[in-house]
Amino acid sequence: MRKILSYILLMFTLVLMPMHIVYAYDTGLITSKDQLKSPGVKIGVGVGSSSMLLVEKEFPNAELVYIELNEALPALAQGKIDAFVYDYRQLQIALATGVEGVKLLDETMDEEVHIAVGLSPVTEIDGLKEKIDTFIDVIRADGTLDDMYDRWVIKNDFEIPDFPEIKNPKMKLIVGTSGIATPYTFYQGAELCGYDIELAERFAQYLDADLEFKVYDYGAIINAAASGDVDCIMANLNVTPERAQALPFSQDLYTEKAGIVVRSGVSDSSIGAFFSRVVTSFEKTFIRENRWTLFVRGVITTIIITVSSVILGTVSGFFVYLLCRKGNKVANNITNGAMRLIQGMPVVVLLMILYYIIFAGLHINGIIVSVIGFTLTFAAAVIGLLRIGVGAVDNGQYEAAYSLGYSDHKIFFKIILPQALPHVIGAYKGEIVGLIKATAVVGYIAVQDLTKIGDIIRSRTYDAFFPLIAIAIIYFGLEALLGDVIDKMEINIDFKKKGQSGYLKGVKLNDKD
Repeated sequence: MRKILSYILLMFTLVLMPMHIVYAYDTGLITSKDQLKSPGVKIGVGVGSSSMLLVEKEFPNAELVYIELNEALPALAQGKIDAFVYDYRQLQIALATGVEGVKLLDETMDEEVHIAVGLSPVTEIDGLKEKIDTFIDVIRADGTLDDMYDRWVIKNDFEIPDFPEIKNPKMKLIVGTSGIATPYTFYQGAELCGYDIELAERFAQYLDADLEFKVYDYGAIINAAASGDVDCIMANLNVTPERAQALPFSQDLYTEKAGIVVRSGVSDSSIGAFFSRVVTSFEKTFIRENRWTLFVRGVITTIIITVSSVILGTVSGFFVYLLCRKGNKVANNITNGAMRLIQGMPVVVLLMILYYIIFAGLHINGIIVSVIGFTLTFAAAVIGLLRIGVGAVDNGQYEAAYSLGYSDHKIFFKIILPQALPHVIGAYKGEIVGLIKATAVVGYIAVQDLTKIGDIIRSRTYDAFFPLIAIAIIYFGLEALLGDVIDKMEINIDFKKKGQSGYLKGVKLNDKD
């Protein structure tokens, strides 16, 4: 516990100090679009977005920096980039939250961005493009589409209407979204809402369909639709030539201008302003809209994935080792090949292969795929550790046991394994700690773990301080908790750490015992 508290105090010291730094830019401030045409200017854009194409066209001499909105504004205020180009309405909402050190230029990019619904080319819903185009025509004709845009985007009326429950749905509609693009798709408390969410609800009513949302990073959402994991994408999706090659699109929902955010100059660096920012940051991150409940949900998901993977990985790894320990060439060759394959690629790549290729179109929950992926990686680690531990036991132990008439089964479980485990229990603990941290990548396959929840909250607050600090502290706590469990296991299996009572267990010290 003292170790955890010292880590927390150190982290707050390292992070609170930079918060008080004055970002003073007396010279070189961007005040117009023309200044962005100079060579070497760094402009932030979203990966594969229309903004990227617009910047490449209007500012060919600029250096592109690929970054998302919730990361771009702090980077801009700190001078890491010179400007950021993004959806104008989202920028307006972001700056209205009180982000310091940045401002929105009056000028916008020249061309408009086209927003539509992306459709899966392998969806099981017949004629989905025709159905959604007809639906858009209907709600455009009766004024519903304009009313939605006015409420969500212009007036920022963040309240989704109630829709009747569909008692006997004719089909199931799976919609992919991002959950981090206010006012189009975002979390209000623990509830997913926004323009695109209401659009999906209305489309499900139109189809008489059961509706399911899957939340992805923008970098993965196109792959999700292309593989058939979702039927369509509703996430303020820009239509670009490359995206149009991968997916069919509906007719345009609306067009939007791209805005430009630049540094504004010196921010208030007084002590009072500093503590005010800290208090406001805490309130926005945890109190407002009960966002602490999102952290709880993320922690539960992370624990489920970690504990399930550790248990299943240990059991399966131990079982495979038993199959291979006799030296069976076929079993060993298969096991060695699988271990090299699994351990030779980043875990995020393994998860994406499982989710978007092997299980593509099967609509398996991302948590289950995560458990499968991490079980494979942990099982491979367990097999390697058992080989090391058993190999450390002297062969004379086998020979002595055989000479006393012990069976192979009893030799391994009664003599060899108890001596092998103390050699590897420390490394086993390290593998568990590594697994906990590795779960941070499951957001790529539509799992809302602790790290993904932090991204969702940062997309609403545009403040990285408390979301990231909270995530770091929680991971420290989880690692310490599981570490304590492994430490107790280590004491129980290592006689050297049990002391005299461990050595003499079962031995009579005198005639009275």
